[in-house]
Amino acid sequence: MNGLVVVVSLSPANGHREKLLAVCRKYWPGVQEEPGCELFALHEGPESFMVIERWSSRLLWEQHLATADNAALNAELAPLLAEPANVWPLTAVPIGDKSKAIL
Repeated sequence: MNGLVVVVSLSPANGHREKLLAVCRKYWPGVQEEPGCELFALHEGPESFMVIERWSSRLLWEQHLATADNAALNAELAPLLAEPANVWPLTAVPIGDKSKAIL
């Protein structure tokens, strides 16, 4: 698999958790329909959210980044965050059983 996994951390500012979730609910369905999007999932931890993305290629992820909807999503999220989002684009290093070693 030559795809790309992207992990994004979102730390909501005090009192903005529900607003952050509302913004995610607004934009997620559209992102999930974009070409190359294989996974676009939100997971919650004690103090932050993690977005786990899987794209069929880096090129299609980069095209996603350039969309007007992505710019609007980021503009709506920015004032709700305690700190800027951290974004980690990652490629798999399959070790052992490949069916369990690649997202």
